[in-house]
Amino acid sequence: MKRYEPKNFEKNYEKYLLCLLTEGYKLYENKDRAQKECNKILRKLGDSGAVVNDESKNRYKIYNDPDKKENVDFYNDLSDFLNAASCEHRKDLLFKANGLSKKGIMVYRKKDKKEYFTIQSDQLGFSADTWIYFSTKYPLSRYLEMQKNKLDKLKNKSDIDVVADFLTKYVYTTRTIGGSFLWPESWYKAYNMNRGNGKNNKSDNKDNNKDNNIGYIEDRVDLTLLEIKHIYEFRKLEKLLPYGGDILFQEYKNNDAQTWFGFFDSFEDYVDFFMFNDFVEDIGIGGKKEYMPINILNGEPFEKDCLYYEEDILKNICEKGLKDVLERVMNMVANRTKNMEKLIAKYNQTNDTKGEKHENILHE
Repeated sequence: MKRYEPKNFEKNYEKYLLCLLTEGYKLYENKDRAQKECNKILRKLGDSGAVVNDESKNRYKIYNDPDKKENVDFYNDLSDFLNAASCEHRKDLLFKANGLSKKGIMVYRKKDKKEYFTIQSDQLGFSADTWIYFSTKYPLSRYLEMQKNKLDKLKNKSDIDVVADFLTKYVYTTRTIGGSFLWPESWYKAYNMNRGNGKNNKSDNKDNNKDNNIGYIEDRVDLTLLEIKHIYEFRKLEKLLPYGGDILFQEYKNNDAQTWFGFFDSFEDYVDFFMFNDFVEDIGIGGKKEYMPINILNGEPFEKDCLYYEEDILKNICEKGLKDVLERVMNMVANRTKNMEKLIAKYNQTNDTKGEKHENILHE
């Protein structure tokens, strides 16, 4: 699997986690204070030579979200995948990465190159920036804190390397093209923020109605897919059913959202196009295909017509339950990434039997 992290990422990230586990750290509610404390530790590791990163403008920055604007390779690869999927599923869609000039990927109608809008990547594998470990809001930081508290009580700390290695592997695996949702730029930020787990309460975002369920998703891929499934049920029946509390319905009023989901005939079409197949189970009866997202808490498909608006599930989950979630998501993303990369390779090949090239749909 192709990765997009800075040089020496695995070594540096693991060294950073080992430092936190052995030397300790404070927890902060304020993000600025958390970042300040994080930078202090990274500077110390950099000055000592424990962390080496000669490719970053900031010599102590050891992690980058792959979907930052400057990561041209990431968006080029996503664009290649989307064009391959468009050809595979016979969609009248064409995608082109914007490059350094602008973050994201432009969506066109293939037949006449009509521009629709720009889409942006939203990482689905939980926040992994280095500063988040100084907060208890995030699944990765909670897992590290649980392990540190357990290790502090043990005389034998041989498991410390295992903990750091597991979290590093998780981050390294999920920061691939299989770890992305794609949303239209016009409502990307609002939905990205409201489905995340960094929100304390509904008042954190003044633009949102106090009656909606901001934060219940906690950045979970399963609940996000469930909201997308509800969108297609709404499109089919033209009524909200019991799902009016879904965060995504707040953004569905946006014309770009309606256009984006309208490119796909059904939830099943959406899943097949974006290769989310490892994240769902076919519960259809009598040969009729119907996909249901798999609950990452237990590995079972969600029950039909059930509501899952309970908040702070991941903030209160036990240690074993949290590790199971992380392992489950990591494996799902790894499988999706491999399948996406295989599709890109398939549509990048030449037709050697006839001595002619396939139409190069990846770079039209």
